[in-house]
Order: sequence, then C-alpha cells, then structure tokens
Amino acid sequence: MKGSTYVAKFLSAIGADNVYLVQGGACAFMLDEVAKLPEMKYTCFQHEQGAAMAADAVWRVNGGLGVTMCTSGPGASNLVTGIACGYYDSIPSLHICGQVNGKEVAQYRGAKVRQAGFQQMDIVSIVKPVSKYAVAVTNAQELKQELKRCIEEAFTGRMGPVLIDIPMDVQ
Repeated sequence: MKGSTYVAKFLSAIGADNVYLVQGGACAFMLDEVAKLPEMKYTCFQHEQGAAMAADAVWRVNGGLGVTMCTSGPGASNLVTGIACGYYDSIPSLHICGQVNGKEVAQYRGAKVRQAGFQQMDIVSIVKPVSKYAVAVTNAQELKQELKRCIEEAFTGRMGPVLIDIPMDVQ
C-alpha cells in the first residue's frame, strides 16, 4: 500500500471525515487518495490559515478531530497561526504537511544551504513551540507509528494540535 493511501484510510478509520486543505505539489498524492474515498470529503481554502482555523472549529462545534493538509514550505508555515490558536486553547487537531523527497533535503545532501529541494522547510522546528507534538517521518514504518502517536498525543492529557511532515517519497 502506498503511504498516501495509508494516510487517507487512517483518517477515515479514526472518523475524520473532512480534510481542510490548500492543494499543492508536495501533498498532491495524499489529497488524491482522500478524494478517492467516498466516505471522505475535503474542503479547499484560499489560505492555509483558514484551513487550520476550520480544523480548530471542528472540535469547538462538534467534538470531532479537525484535519488539515497542505504543501511544503510557505504552505506549511501558513498553518502556524491556526496551530497556535489550538495550542493555547487546548484544541486537538491534526495537521499533515507534504515535504520534498527525502533525498532532496539539504541535510541529507550535506549541503550548507537554506534549502535543496523546492520549498523545503523544517516545519517541525517552527511549530514545536506552539504544538503538542510535531514530527517528520522518513519511511513507511515511521509513518504508521507516528500517525498513531499523533492521535494519541492530541487527545492524551492536556489536548492540543499535532503536526506530521510527510516527504513525497514516503507518500
């Protein structure tokens, strides 16, 4: 099973029936798989901040888990305000970001540059101060483990938003 298929089926299995998103290249595989599931819906936004606020509102309105999907780089960083809102109000939500292929990451190449892959960004470091848990995965096994952990972290103890960064070659 492709990682992107696993993500979509995982979301369906946990009852997250709507994904709030802004489409982009680094998340296209996951969005395509969500669209293939008849039980899933997606709502397109003009800006990732609005998608994050909608995910926050899901809990406030009906006690469900709000989910966002976005692309890498500036798409991912546009989620920060919505993630911070959920963090300070203890609102659980799941934010799924696409990322460049693992072998395109500057650190993998040993390059001392800002980015090697198009719109590569370390979104995990950016959101750690305003999220309950944030992680980047590098392979399919981590994807399965970390998606499960994200949900556990979002709802255990003081609730809050979580983020998982998924490279295209893992999707």
